[in-house]
Amino acid sequence: MAKTGSFIHNSAHAVTIAATNAYAVARSHNLTNLGGGTGGLTSSQRRYTLRTLFIKMDTLAGLSGTPTLTIRLTRDSSGNDTVVGDTTASISLGVSEATEGAITIAINFAYGHNDTSGITTDNLFCFWKLDQGTGNVRRVELTTEE
Repeated sequence: MAKTGSFIHNSAHAVTIAATNAYAVARSHNLTNLGGGTGGLTSSQRRYTLRTLFIKMDTLAGLSGTPTLTIRLTRDSSGNDTVVGDTTASISLGVSEATEGAITIAINFAYGHNDTSGITTDNLFCFWKLDQGTGNVRRVELTTEE
């Protein structure tokens, strides 16, 4: 029987990766298996909607005012084949601990992985940079819907 309705997938990853004021290949994360592997489709045929990106941070230092984190999602590990361009969000600092914080970005982008460039997986790579100070990214979650 064919599937009916929609399916929500969450690609969640616990990490410890530094964040500074510049993008760097060494400071990115591979969000794997975004389409969930359902429907018997190959990765180059999957269609899904990128819904929400959540990033949790800690060890934040050197911040003032309202700090922000800018993210970019790409199809390649080098950060050059952009899917979701630079998107900036204010970091919601912890209520009792100002060295911790998080961002949540609603993306709502219908993404069809039609490969014509030799990229054969449905992985996306998340890059980030702070507008000031330093910190660690501790969790990256991308929710998709098919």
